[in-house]
Amino acid sequence: MLIGQLSKRTGFSKDTIRYYEKIGLITMPKRHGIGNSYKDYPEELVHVLTAIRKYKDLGFTLEEIRELLVLQSIQVLDISKLIQVVERKIIGISSEIDKLHEARLRLNREHQLLLRKKTGHIIQLPEMKIAA
Repeated sequence: MLIGQLSKRTGFSKDTIRYYEKIGLITMPKRHGIGNSYKDYPEELVHVLTAIRKYKDLGFTLEEIRELLVLQSIQVLDISKLIQVVERKIIGISSEIDKLHEARLRLNREHQLLLRKKTGHIIQLPEMKIAA
């Protein structure tokens, strides 16, 4: 199928598909041309791109997705391995949430300190201290 058809079927733009190909996230079989430098994208790429979309939507990075695709291609990606990968992702996201929550608390404390300052008071950045 041509890239336009692949784009319509997967929801990825042509540029994104080309980018994924350029970085090696998706690969083409050796013989993929159909003349006039058009590429004939195989049906299996619909499934690969659908999986990429799913894992992107779940918050996985392209590098993490690449690792999953490699594990699948060498046939070592079973359900227990995928569970481990998902559990690690959940732990990582929980850690990021904790860091963001703490940053919000610090910003709220700093905001309250700044609100107590006299309006129109010009400050230098060193004066803006992190609230403890």
